Amino acid sequence: MTLGRMQRQQIQELCTKFAPMFSATPGLTEQAYHSIDTGNAHPIRAQPYRVAPHAKTAIEREVQDMLQIGIIRPSSSAWASPVVLVPKPDGEIRFCVDYRKLNAVTCPDNYPMPRTDELLEKLGRAQFISTLDLTKGYWQVPLDESAKERSAFTTHVGLYEFNVLPFGLRNAPATFQKLVDSLLAGLGESAVAYLDDVAIFSDSWAEHLEHLQKVFELIREAGL
Repeated sequence: MTLGRMQRQQIQELCTKFAPMFSATPGLTEQAYHSIDTGNAHPIRAQPYRVAPHAKTAIEREVQDMLQIGIIRPSSSAWASPVVLVPKPDGEIRFCVDYRKLNAVTCPDNYPMPRTDELLEKLGRAQFISTLDLTKGYWQVPLDESAKERSAFTTHVGLYEFNVLPFGLRNAPATFQKLVDSLLAGLGESAVAYLDDVAIFSDSWAEHLEHLQKVFELIREAGL
């Protein structure tokens, strides 16, 4: 099915109404936060991994970019995890922190993740489906103060800690899934989410516009 001219115009008008929400800069919600429960574990401090000169340049660039938008801040934490650079298929490098030792002493959050087969079964009956992908979704969830110091990572240019939820932490998926499940509570017959991927589905075009507007309103109210 291809949308008609009027339908395309209506969807453009709806998106324009919520234009500030469509941004490449992550938002910051007040509806959730992430904590790291390490029980009685002593702080774990690792040394930076040895990296090649070109990797040092990539780390410096990533650190400056994250500092500039408030994702991280300088740290004096007793905790420290090393940085790893992971090659992406397009040749670029993904900045990651090796949290394996921290994760090993973190108490698990057993919040259930959605079953993809059940999500697809719901979508399969719909006539209209729209999908949304939240901008760097994890970075839109703040850390509590104790989690910030535990998130600290060490580099050749200093020690830093995250203000927001980084990738690679144990329980990060559970925290984010709880947020989107809470956000879409009561909309199970028109919207579902798997982490930061949201799908809105409807039986008719008129309903779809209503469902989209409702989800847009909820996302905007959540600061996402």
